[in-house]
Amino acid sequence: MEKIIKVRCTGPGQHENEINLDDIIGEDVVVYGNPIATGRDLPARVVRRCDVCDQGKVIITRDMIEENL
Repeated sequence: MEKIIKVRCTGPGQHENEINLDDIIGEDVVVYGNPIATGRDLPARVVRRCDVCDQGKVIITRDMIEENL
């Protein structure tokens, strides 16, 4: 199931961007009820361009991801 969070950009307009957490962290594979250890950790932070403006960046931190999982 998709989990969407809203994060404001750092640009002068402070535009609100919708971020799909599945795109950030990917999907886990489950076989016979047990998750497979992929060795993948949550990123410390992810920086993306703002969907609306060219000046702003959207910064998603590990804390923001953990709060919304």
